Amino acid sequence: MSRVVAFETLLSVDVDSAYANLILPQRISQARLDKRDASFATELAYGTLRNLGRIDWVLSQCIDRPIEQLDPQVRAILRMTAHQILHLRVPDHAAVAQGVELAKQECDRGAEKFINGVSRSIVENSAAAWERQIQAISNDAERVSIQYSHPQWIVRAFAAALVAHGRDPRELEELLYANNTNPWVTLCARPGLILPADLADDAEYFLKTEVRPGDYSEWAVVISGGDPGRLFAVRDGRAVVQDEGSQLVATALAEVEVAGDGHKWLDMCAGPGGKAGLLGAIAATRGETLVANEIAPHRAELVENSVRELDNVEVVVGDGKQIGARGQFDRILLDAPCTGLGALRRRPESRWRRQPSDLASLVNLQEELIDEGIRALAPGGVMAYVTCSPHEQETIRQMKRIETRPDIEFLSAREVVDSVSMSAIELTPIPIGTGDAIQLWPHIHSTDAMFLALVRKVK
Repeated sequence: MSRVVAFETLLSVDVDSAYANLILPQRISQARLDKRDASFATELAYGTLRNLGRIDWVLSQCIDRPIEQLDPQVRAILRMTAHQILHLRVPDHAAVAQGVELAKQECDRGAEKFINGVSRSIVENSAAAWERQIQAISNDAERVSIQYSHPQWIVRAFAAALVAHGRDPRELEELLYANNTNPWVTLCARPGLILPADLADDAEYFLKTEVRPGDYSEWAVVISGGDPGRLFAVRDGRAVVQDEGSQLVATALAEVEVAGDGHKWLDMCAGPGGKAGLLGAIAATRGETLVANEIAPHRAELVENSVRELDNVEVVVGDGKQIGARGQFDRILLDAPCTGLGALRRRPESRWRRQPSDLASLVNLQEELIDEGIRALAPGGVMAYVTCSPHEQETIRQMKRIETRPDIEFLSAREVVDSVSMSAIELTPIPIGTGDAIQLWPHIHSTDAMFLALVRKVK
């Protein structure tokens, strides 16, 4: 049953542009898989998506037509079978046999013969032999792209981002490798609603999983596996699945010093609601309020659900580019729409959907939101500009564009993040104006690649 769940997930991702992190838990629950089978289904689905570039290259050596021309059901089964042969400790004969059996159930008659033939072609070479063939590719960009299953344009973007953010470009392959690892699940114990220690105890008892505190966020609880949706605290909104980098940048905004009373907070682009929930919870402990704005009604519903335990959060549906009409705010989070290149560990299918052409429209939107966010800042107020992407155009260049404005100043994001981190954190500050920005990295911090700059309104 694990393979059926994984197959259905891969098919939905391929055909319906679904997101694995949304549909896989539902299918696991519907199939009533036990912990072991759920773990295997998760590895089959996510592992196939993470290694898709390498898998498709191997398949292209074994078939005489473009992979895109195969029936989607056949394509999904071949990819999943190849992942087992190339990357998992599944015996070759078992992987092939299960793929053929699945084809009999899910594909048109005769497809099982094709799948059997292609699968046997793969196993004629060992996984090590296929790796040697990949290593022999003379074009470096093509080789790295195939070896680490990232489109070439993303490989180039990461290489440029490392240099732009003051890192050693030789870290590139380590970064790409980190994007293909299976991260532990990080929970956020929302302050004032549940203690991290109590959440950890519940996770250990109900999920029978390894549990540890987060490395940096005081609200983080990290678990090795299990379905977080089984925890009462997650069901009722006192806790949520949230990357530690996301928790850290939200906490930095909450703790930075602002002028005035600091009572009015704003999340400009709040969907799906993780950061809004953490900011709202912190604000509630201080008697302060948060407006959570989201332009898409269906995403605003997600925010509503995320903050349902907080009575100090107002969720509104509106265009962030016109948020200044709601007045001025003391703390503003601008978690800007971006390419999402920093979250490829958790959303592996995104790397195959994004295109270089997406960047221009996103950058223009970010510029408009930044300018409006500054307009909506009260004097002495602070805006946190955040992206889940290290792309230079979405991060450093956006801040360089505004660094000479007379009405703002940049704070030291490094100092603020260092002050809220629960342990020593390696940060390379990027000088901007009077302050600096910081970039988190999967291969260094085991977080999503979050960028943070802090902008204060001076007049």
